[in-house]
Amino acid sequence: MKKRLFLLIPTLMFCSCATIFTGSKKKVTFDSDVKQPIALTIDGFKIGTVTLPFTLKIKGGFDETVVKAETQGYAPSVLFINKTFNAVSVLNLFDALGWGIDAATGALMKPEYKVYRIEFTPEDDDSEKEKE
Repeated sequence: MKKRLFLLIPTLMFCSCATIFTGSKKKVTFDSDVKQPIALTIDGFKIGTVTLPFTLKIKGGFDETVVKAETQGYAPSVLFINKTFNAVSVLNLFDALGWGIDAATGALMKPEYKVYRIEFTPEDDDSEKEKE
């Protein structure tokens, strides 16, 4: 019995390796050439008014993350964060429970890049068009 318990404990310790070693959220930094404060919305949830560069944690998972940035004098900018496979999950080997936990927590996937550049386009001034 003690031998089985001795073998079971390490197996459970390394269950869901990506969740344990890397977590289910990853740090992502947003930057831009615009230095004024921007209103940042991620997946429909307003983060608030921030200045760039700004770092926050993005959830893993299979769905892409939609980032919307708005600032005065510029058209709103929408950025899509795609996810890629988290190679640390391979440490689960043949442990179906570990794969399941990593998939359920979102640790199986991670954002494609660590830094994203938000491109802003100046808004067209309608009053100048009417004068012409």
